[in-house]
Amino acid sequence: MLASTGYRAPEVLTDRSNVLGSVHRAIVFDELTAAFCRTHPDAVVVSVGIGLDTRAERLAGALPPSVTWLGVDMPDVVELRAALLPRDRARVFPASITEPDWAERLLPLAGERRTVLVLAEGVLMYLDPAGLRAFLTSCRSAFPAAELVADFFHPKVALSGRHPIVKATGAQFRSGARGGRGLAAVAPGWEWVRDHRVMERISLGHRAAAGLFRLLALGAPAYSVARLRAAG
Repeated sequence: MLASTGYRAPEVLTDRSNVLGSVHRAIVFDELTAAFCRTHPDAVVVSVGIGLDTRAERLAGALPPSVTWLGVDMPDVVELRAALLPRDRARVFPASITEPDWAERLLPLAGERRTVLVLAEGVLMYLDPAGLRAFLTSCRSAFPAAELVADFFHPKVALSGRHPIVKATGAQFRSGARGGRGLAAVAPGWEWVRDHRVMERISLGHRAAAGLFRLLALGAPAYSVARLRAAG
């Protein structure tokens, strides 16, 4: 896929830590998605900011065929994805998750009584606080039986401007959360289930750095994947 885009070598991120971090993050998301879909064989999985993610293909042989895969991203990304993944298992729609009605537009496909898992992988840190609250509110409103799996940075990390991804791409992180409980508190109607560690999986050095940060931040992780559930 990469070769077909006509990329230039300097544009590809080669920082080993971030490459490994992305791989381990994907593994955590895969594990949580698989567990959810085995419990809910008629689940609808909605990947926001889906990009070129191939989770539906990776997990296809291990999950019930009744799982529905949906994706949302910006129009130019949806167009690129269609060109590079012509046999896509996911139905992907052009929309911005900062639009208040993006989730409701999926309801005819998701169905009001079906259990929905929303995946936000490498997405929420790019939303400002108001956008983050609006996203959580729209998910909760459209999918009252939803669970959300999302990764996030602590505010001191997200807003420092020092992350290699920010330096490499020129993008900007605009928000963070002090643990999964902090993320759940951003908008009403969500309850925290669990935080899943990613940094600690990369190397002993990352594990030590993550532990030191937690100590200094009174237990809050520098980076984590949170699982939230819509509160009854």
